[in-house]
Amino acid sequence: MKRLISVIGYIAAGLTVAFTALTPFVGFDYLIGLVAGAGFHIDPIYAGGEPERVIDKGSYQIVVHQPVLGKTLLIQREPFVQLTWKPASALPKHISEEIDFDHDNVPDLRAVFEVPPDLGKELLVDVTPLNDLVRPMKQVGKESFSMLIARVGDAIVVRIPINAKKPN
Repeated sequence: MKRLISVIGYIAAGLTVAFTALTPFVGFDYLIGLVAGAGFHIDPIYAGGEPERVIDKGSYQIVVHQPVLGKTLLIQREPFVQLTWKPASALPKHISEEIDFDHDNVPDLRAVFEVPPDLGKELLVDVTPLNDLVRPMKQVGKESFSMLIARVGDAIVVRIPINAKKPN
């Protein structure tokens, strides 16, 4: 009888371990649906703001995101606008683009950077303001959340600090 209880105990322990190990794989879609339905989203300070429009350049695109004012309940960062060049694999070796992000048909900034074929090489960007909406950046890599250039998958993300007032 003791042996039977031991065997049942070991079987129950094994089934518990198997159930625990398989639950994330079997129930993952259900959990994603539950979280998505709850209305959670990644804060724009981390995600870079919602995409606002896409500038088509033929072989690649520039996604202009909504400006992020940089204030949350717990964190205060500099306001910025995020630009995403994608796909990075289709970009020319040298990028020099004038971008209008406030929809007035007048460029607000000029972004210049090199796209090295070596994925591990550090990226550096120069941003020249063409008006008072943005602040300059000179040979910036990954300085902060509000001032950076980085590869993200097959895209290159540039975050440019803007002056405190959100553009129209």
